[in-house]
Amino acid sequence: MKHIAIRYGLWMFLGFTVFFLAMHLLHLSENYYLRVFNGVIHVGFLWLALRAWVHEHPQPSDDYTSGVVVGMLTSLVGVIPFTIFMVLFLAYNPSFLATIQSHSPIGQYFTPVTASLFILVEGIAMSLIMSYLLVRLLEMMRERA
Repeated sequence: MKHIAIRYGLWMFLGFTVFFLAMHLLHLSENYYLRVFNGVIHVGFLWLALRAWVHEHPQPSDDYTSGVVVGMLTSLVGVIPFTIFMVLFLAYNPSFLATIQSHSPIGQYFTPVTASLFILVEGIAMSLIMSYLLVRLLEMMRERA
């Protein structure tokens, strides 16, 4: 279980980081709505991790907790390092932070730490919801096969 979470979580972190840096190099990182693609990356690697977990556990089960735990661990391995990366990136790039602050309703209270906390909370919430839904979906697919 842990090896699945670590493997796909690290790929998730790499996906988040490469996507952000690519958008930043293309001067698109200030576009708030591109965060939707972080969701696509997140769900994609959650799907891969949970699919690998289901293949390791061929017997059907009514206990979805283990699958949700795998999804949560995978996300934590991906989201926490990305959160740390964003704290450092925003702390060492004050012009980018100022641009984000000017577009944010909380303005001056939007710091590298608060921005990264938003990323962390969003990642954990998405992980909890999507892990449960994906485990259920994979179990339904297994029952039909």
